[in-house]
Amino acid sequence: MGALLLSVSALILSLFVLLAGNSMQFVILGLRADAEGFSTLTIGVLAASYYVGYALGTFQAPGFVRRVGHIRAFAGVGSVISAVVLAHSLWVDPIFWSALRFITGMSFAVIATVTESWINARATRSVRGQLLAVASISIILGYAVGPLVVSLGSVGGYPLFIVASILMSVGIVPVLVTRIGPPAVPAETAAESYTLMRLYRETPLGLVGTMVIGAAQGSFLGLGAVFANRAGLSDNGASYFVTGALVAGMLVQYPLGWLSDRFDRRRVIAFTTSLLGVGAVAAMLMMATVGPTLPVLVLSAAVAGIAAMPLYAVIVAYANDRLPESTIVPAAAALILSFSIGSSLAGPVASLAMDMFGPQGLMGFLAVALIALAGFTFVRMAVREDIPEEGEAAEESTGYEPTVFAASPVLRPMDWTPEEEQLEFDFTFGEDWASETDEDERLAA
Repeated sequence: MGALLLSVSALILSLFVLLAGNSMQFVILGLRADAEGFSTLTIGVLAASYYVGYALGTFQAPGFVRRVGHIRAFAGVGSVISAVVLAHSLWVDPIFWSALRFITGMSFAVIATVTESWINARATRSVRGQLLAVASISIILGYAVGPLVVSLGSVGGYPLFIVASILMSVGIVPVLVTRIGPPAVPAETAAESYTLMRLYRETPLGLVGTMVIGAAQGSFLGLGAVFANRAGLSDNGASYFVTGALVAGMLVQYPLGWLSDRFDRRRVIAFTTSLLGVGAVAAMLMMATVGPTLPVLVLSAAVAGIAAMPLYAVIVAYANDRLPESTIVPAAAALILSFSIGSSLAGPVASLAMDMFGPQGLMGFLAVALIALAGFTFVRMAVREDIPEEGEAAEESTGYEPTVFAASPVLRPMDWTPEEEQLEFDFTFGEDWASETDEDERLAA
């Protein structure tokens, strides 16, 4: 497990910084749009624009990664995101902001495809849940830090946009300077078509699960700060609410991954979504009867944070258990597409629920989504058995040992791939060069 973590450590660090900047955008834009008088539906559409771009980006992401490599793809779109963040401060307009969020979503689809294909190519089934859990903890920490940074400034100006852009620029550095190379993309995936229908045939729960969790995350990240604001919290209080929710998700992330590696992952998904669904119903009813008291807000934060973040890693781990290794990159894009479809639909629907029922409408939306996923998971458990455990021989044959590239091919000859070449340069001089130089000096003398 330690070697596997080392092989993706630079990627995980980059994700942490990038998503801190991304979560800043969600909170800044939600609170700023509310302050500017945008309707709840408009704010929901603004959030949905990000996920529509995210969804469309998944169609181009696998081919883009294959053409330029994991690292160049990651760095290129990271630079685009950094520039787009600054553009928000130029003009406060819902259409302009929606277009910018669309571009940001497309760029993050590439980030997500690189991340999931990189991690899943390294992980074996016995530790996949734990490895994805560690990556998700980094993601959640990034999302939790962003709102705290927002609380230090005012959403009414442009400095917070500058800070978010700085985070985006710095976030690509660890991946650019890593000495541990990304996985090679199997050549046969280049011409392979991987549709949502194929994903459903191979792993129905993978498709439905990522779509529902996408709806939970899209509604919370897009409207969570607005929910807290309309429940009576200040802008700073709303930032703390979002951070608290994400910390709740982070605290259960690794335990969920650990449990999913030891038990049928579907049992973990079914139990967790059932519990969260009941919690969402309780929060909705309590808010409607006793109002947004502190215990109600704490319960709401816990339900939203756990629903929005940690379950995605467990569902992706389950899906990859059932997918052929050669389809890792296109399948990762299909899972992201499913997730983003749910996310893009969630913003407008959840915002309408909040318009109709008040802030508790968001909890009602989450309750319906989570209970539906729990029911679907129980159905899948009834009609399909879990796959058998891997044997020790299989574990050894699919294990991963990280390769640290030597500075000089003279010292360590190897077959270089295009992506390996972009990581290392030979600044050393071998014995042949030295002997030729001595001979030249002797003749000159």
